[in-house]
Amino acid sequence: MKNRLRIAPWLGGLLLTLAAAVVLPAQSPDPPAEPPDPAAEGLGLRERLDRLVERVKHEQNRIVTLQARLIQRRQGELLLEPVEERGWLRYRPPDALRWEIVEPKPVIMTVHDDVATNWYVDLGTARVTEVGRLSEQILEYMGPAGNLETLLKYFAVQAEFPEEEGDSYFLHLTPDYRSVEKRVREIDLWIDPASFLPWKFKVVLASGDERLVTLEDLVLNEPIDDSEFILALPDDVEVTEIDLN
Repeated sequence: MKNRLRIAPWLGGLLLTLAAAVVLPAQSPDPPAEPPDPAAEGLGLRERLDRLVERVKHEQNRIVTLQARLIQRRQGELLLEPVEERGWLRYRPPDALRWEIVEPKPVIMTVHDDVATNWYVDLGTARVTEVGRLSEQILEYMGPAGNLETLLKYFAVQAEFPEEEGDSYFLHLTPDYRSVEKRVREIDLWIDPASFLPWKFKVVLASGDERLVTLEDLVLNEPIDDSEFILALPDDVEVTEIDLN
């Protein structure tokens, strides 16, 4: 069964990315020959932050595939109590994604061939969105762990650099523009000091709803079969088509 639903473009993108793409890397065609070192001596705070952004980009450019266990904690007005969910993330740049919640309630979200699908397994319902050319933009520009350079154009940043070996880099982002502030109140981002890849993030929406995602057991550049990104929905699933136009 299929229904059609029209929603505002920004809301559609926000729902998709907050559901999944907030941890995805963005790629650049020309990474520097030598990786920038944000821990180098003699750097000012601004230069250290610039080096960190460049180093994250450098490491993201090396990603062919990314897989990880995820732990997601959500709280908000519509939840009686905070919810903890566990599952898996699989990603193949630039626009193939599988975000799967296994427990307590199974939900699978995929992006593949410009189509985003959310399947609520226990409810027997799904939402299908043809995002077209927006797929890469959604993954790249809306994700807090995506293009840091883009984020810093719209958010003010407070950075904390590791004081002891093993400590993460920490970025606290607050909107610089009212149009962004109407949707997102703040973003926190933790970056691993060894891999220079984001491993945890928190998004607080303007409504006060919070989402904290932690990635564990990160596996890079192992093959992922195409079938992981293609959902074959059972015939009895009720499908709603979301129109972003």
